[in-house]
Amino acid sequence: MNGGHESIPLIRVIIQQNQIAHYRTRLFELLSQHPEIQFTVAADTKSDTPYLKTYDGSVERKIRHVQCDTKLIRIPGLPTLSWQPQSLAILWRERPDVVIVMGSPYSLTAWAAGIMGRIQEIPVIMWGHGLLKEESGPKWWIRRTLYRLAAGQFLYGNYARKVLTAKGFDAETLHVVYNSLDYDLQEEVIAQISSDDCEAWRRTLGIGSHEGVVVFTGRLQPVKRLDLLIQAVATLADRAKRVHVALIGEGSEKDRLARLANNYGITQLVHFLGERYDEDYLGLALSSSDLSVVPSGAGLSVMHAMIYGTPVLIHDRAEFHFPEWEAVKEGVTGFYYKYEDVEDLADKIDRAIFPTPAKVGMAEQCRSMIRNYYNPHRQVEIISTAVKEVLASRK
Repeated sequence: MNGGHESIPLIRVIIQQNQIAHYRTRLFELLSQHPEIQFTVAADTKSDTPYLKTYDGSVERKIRHVQCDTKLIRIPGLPTLSWQPQSLAILWRERPDVVIVMGSPYSLTAWAAGIMGRIQEIPVIMWGHGLLKEESGPKWWIRRTLYRLAAGQFLYGNYARKVLTAKGFDAETLHVVYNSLDYDLQEEVIAQISSDDCEAWRRTLGIGSHEGVVVFTGRLQPVKRLDLLIQAVATLADRAKRVHVALIGEGSEKDRLARLANNYGITQLVHFLGERYDEDYLGLALSSSDLSVVPSGAGLSVMHAMIYGTPVLIHDRAEFHFPEWEAVKEGVTGFYYKYEDVEDLADKIDRAIFPTPAKVGMAEQCRSMIRNYYNPHRQVEIISTAVKEVLASRK
């Protein structure tokens, strides 16, 4: 009993993850505070991915977390496999009402949890990308077999739901939960940024009053094709259009990109600002930029730019992006350029910035996209509703 009312029986859910990525900390914090569902996260505090910062187990974030070591298994010629036996022991011992596991065929934990769920008659929901492009043959057979072990799936985007539905999966079991960053913190940062702050930040990079600036936030990896962005900026410089590039992040491509900028004679336009997790700084940089450009592999950086009202430019081949590309709506929240076409990339940057930035008329639509879909409060709502639906379907 609580306050004179009958207490609501808690639904117990265990969420298995290889680790809790730093950017998802707020989501798991909100899930841990759910009034009707007791979410417990079984995850490692160490990262299994280079340059990926993780939640460190700090009590300040109030996440109901159980430390489970993730082991990586590397077999020559095969993708890296992951294995988390401690989480499986917890599932077997605790027998929760619902289990949510990583929906990756490379997770041996997911396979074991799916089989255990069948044995224990506990519904298992797989949380992952689903299917981002057409697959066939043995690779699709393996993925399909894993997904068939599950009572449902949590997907990051509507495109994956469409593809899986076409492959024969029941649309009612495919729940699009989107993705998110620390939305509440970002809203606090937005309230503190003034136009004077933005002008001052631009001056620190030496950006003139008639010059533009595009920003990229994320790991400097080959998949991002940032070399195309450097070439596009060089092309614009040849047209007497000065556009600066602010690269916020570290990665294996940094030295190559620096050499490329030097070869094109645009070193003064390319700014390597390093790896930053300070949201005050990131929010200021994104708010001060005219456009966010992700030449390929668009993902989390799309959401990060849009919450600060900055439209995003990406290429037009969905299969080479991560699910967050769906937030880019042509002429509304961003733009598309022709895949691997440097001239078109340069043209789109040109049109988005000159003579006046398109951002002025698009900022509110960008923010609305995040506030309506890509935020942790919306995710918690969808996840909790889906858990209840899965349990109801078993009765």
